[in-house]
Amino acid sequence: MLLDILLVFLAAAGVALILWCLLGLLLAPVFGRNMVTLCYAEGDGGELEQKIRSYGWLRDGRLTGGRLVIVDCGLTEQGVGRMCLLLERYPWVEYCQRDRLMEYIDAEKGRNPQENVVE
Repeated sequence: MLLDILLVFLAAAGVALILWCLLGLLLAPVFGRNMVTLCYAEGDGGELEQKIRSYGWLRDGRLTGGRLVIVDCGLTEQGVGRMCLLLERYPWVEYCQRDRLMEYIDAEKGRNPQENVVE
């Protein structure tokens, strides 16, 4: 009797889990490759790697997609150096200066995929 109850409970839990996963796939946001996420950076850029890794984790889980653009809002020389290393490591990360941000956004329509830095 107890074994029957346990099996019924596990079967119901399994069905609920399958339905939950299917519903999650249906309702999950679908982000295309043309999506751009802005990340503002200033100072020595000590938090940049953590932000980029977090965004990468979201990309791996398919919760987001597209490119991450680091917007320079006053990076020091050390911060620019860190940012350059991160640009080499992660091909989906790009760089843009704050005062050139509108130009970057305007250029997105005719974007060349080989460009990853707007100077």
